[in-house]
Amino acid sequence: MKGVEAWADAIGFENEDGNRPPLSVVLGHVRGAIVEAGFVSRARITSGLKEAYRPFAIDEIALRSTIDEALSILLLSGDIDEFTTSAGRAYAATPPRRIHWGGDQVVLLGSVAGSESPVSVRRVPASEPDDTAISVALTDELGRPEWRSALVEMGVSDAPEDGAAALFTFAQTLAASGERYSLDEPQAVAMLSGRGRFFGQAENAPSGRWQRHPGDGCFPAVITSGYSPRHVVVNISDGEATLWQPQSRDLWRWVVVGATLAATDPALAFDPVTGRLDFLTPPPRQMERAALLTGKRVGPWSWEIDANSYAVIAGIIEPRR
Repeated sequence: MKGVEAWADAIGFENEDGNRPPLSVVLGHVRGAIVEAGFVSRARITSGLKEAYRPFAIDEIALRSTIDEALSILLLSGDIDEFTTSAGRAYAATPPRRIHWGGDQVVLLGSVAGSESPVSVRRVPASEPDDTAISVALTDELGRPEWRSALVEMGVSDAPEDGAAALFTFAQTLAASGERYSLDEPQAVAMLSGRGRFFGQAENAPSGRWQRHPGDGCFPAVITSGYSPRHVVVNISDGEATLWQPQSRDLWRWVVVGATLAATDPALAFDPVTGRLDFLTPPPRQMERAALLTGKRVGPWSWEIDANSYAVIAGIIEPRR
């Protein structure tokens, strides 16, 4: 066996993409390094993998991009936490735990055995015993619905009866008293005012539920401004527009879920026969995390999950009665 092949075998490196490292390999190495070190900087992760992959002539730009993707998955799953230090971003493994939701598998998160596994989410049969990690229900792991947390932070009741639609109701109030916006350039703004299952896109020519200046009302919207779009809520009254911009893209996504429910349209579609879940709006991070932990991605907004997992995800957007 040649030296390069021996090194690849030693570190579990398999490359079928030319000079771009496979995401699964990088993910396993990143997670393993963080768990082993306890606390490691982004710079150290990058330099360590550059050195480890040097014999394979990996493109540095591709490596950095793949590391970003791997870290995003590990952060979304809850395997690691991110910290800001004087030397930049750094990461630490979360406490070891087993996440259960009544299915035939459980998810292993944090500093548990098998951290070097190349899979995005480590799952084992629910019947497999493990005394090294605490057992946590998926609902407890996810915590309070983030749309409800947003309402609390903005000083609104934390127990609305109409679910995530309550967030859109409050967003309407904020947009009505928000900053003025000129509608003189209708091509600069796309508003989520149509109905139907197809979400479409706001950029260039709007499609699906997106429309140009539909008339009076209050709508989640995307404004083309400079180099990056603004995700806002626009209120139009007698042809005059004002807007409110949520503090984050994720909060805006929750507003879109709320607006969809307020219009009596579904935000989710689940087929219990095939186990396919389709998010009918851009999924907020909390719901995407639940799908990542319990299912298999089959499309950009589509997953294969079981009925118990779907009940948890649907429960996030509905009121807890």
